[in-house]
Parts: sequence; structure tokens; C-alpha cells
Amino acid sequence: MKVTNWWKKLSAAIVAAGIWGPNVAHAVNIPLGDPSFENYVVPARGYAYATGSLGTYRPTSPWVDDLDNPGANYVQDNASSNWLYSATYAENATYTRRGSPRTGNQAMHGLARYSAQETNAVFEAGRTYTFSLWAQNDVDLNETNGVFMYIFNGNVPFSDGNALASSLVTAINARTASMTAAQSQANWTQLSISHFVAAGAPEIGAPIGVGFFARKDSAVDDAVLTSVPEPTTIFLVGMGGVALLTSARRRRE
Repeated sequence: MKVTNWWKKLSAAIVAAGIWGPNVAHAVNIPLGDPSFENYVVPARGYAYATGSLGTYRPTSPWVDDLDNPGANYVQDNASSNWLYSATYAENATYTRRGSPRTGNQAMHGLARYSAQETNAVFEAGRTYTFSLWAQNDVDLNETNGVFMYIFNGNVPFSDGNALASSLVTAINARTASMTAAQSQANWTQLSISHFVAAGAPEIGAPIGVGFFARKDSAVDDAVLTSVPEPTTIFLVGMGGVALLTSARRRRE
């Protein structure tokens, strides 16, 4: 049998077996708690802090701000946290207008504080984890803007330096004074960071942690965490030599 015929037959057999074929690897969504910041319904004034007289969205929402000192369980540092706001508040002309919530009725506005959570999922070798948020800057831009994003090992006390992946994103669309609510809803910028787990990495089996630090002129909405398998090289030995295949089942789309 000619080598070319052997290769064609082998390739056909692999495809038929489902080992090698297009469009068979997909991102898997990993559930996050309160991904759109809707769990706690803010009072009529239109906003709420984590604790205290101006709201108590903790512990209703699993987003907490004690990334730098989690201890056994994540806890809220104090009332001075990122705060939730409603669509009504976003459209109130008395205030500097925030981005109208992208989905639902609420979003989270930055107050130069951390927000994070430890998921129920664990890191697995050979997979890339991607954490995404949508962000929009406010109309005034009179302080600082931008969003730091993190993926971290839930078994390791967090710091910016020991995060598995981190990034500061400042290229964020800003709302303008002339925008309607619908125009602002379409004005959000998607932000993402990723982390690949290599074989033997220390985070394997540890809880997946995600977090962000929103500066004072930036708001976020609709957090998402996904995972995809990375390519695996298959060595096939046969007549005519060694063939190298990359399984499309393991290929990120």
C-alpha cells in the first residue's frame, strides 16, 4: 500500500471515529454567582453598598471585596465597596450618568475596591480559562477609570502579584451626555483575560477564583467564566513513518 493511500485511509478513519473533525470543541460555561449583579434588589433611591445604612447586598450577592486577605472564607471589608445601581439611577440627570445596565435592571459601579468570588469549579490541566466582563465609563470622567481583572487560585491568599492572570484594561467606551438608555446599553465594552493550566501546575484541583478592581469612573456588568480544552498532539506510527495530528476535538475555536 502506498504511503499516500495509507494516510488518506487513516485520516478518513479518524474522522469517522470522531477523533479528528471540525467544530467539535466548544467553550464550557462555568457558573458564577450573581453574574449580572441582580441578586440584591437595590432600594428606591437606586443604589446600594455592601453593608451599612446605604444597603446590604452582602451576603445576598457572592461578590466580596476582601481579595487581599481572604482567610478561610471571603468576607466584606467594610461598607465602602463597589456599589450596585439601577437603571433608574443611571438615567437620573441629577447625577453624573452611569452606563445603563447592559442586561437586567442593575449593574455595579466602581469605587476603587476589589470584588471577587471563589467558584465551585476547580482548575483542570490542559484547559484555558477565560474571565470576561462588560464595562462602560461614566459621562463625567472626573476621577480615574479602568478595570483590573484577575483569575486566581482559591487556595492561595490573593495578592496582585500572585494572581494566575491579571490585566488592567483602560480602553473602555464612555457614555456621553446625549446618549439614550438604549444607546448606552449598546455602548458596553467586553473585557477578557485568560489563563492556561499546564500539566502539573500547582493550581490543578484548586477552586477557580475570579475578581476585578473597578476604578471610580467605570461600571461593570454581565460577568462570564468559560473553559476550553487546548490542542493535544497525537503521534501515529505506521507504514511510511510517524504522522503528527492535532485533534480538532481538543482545538479551541
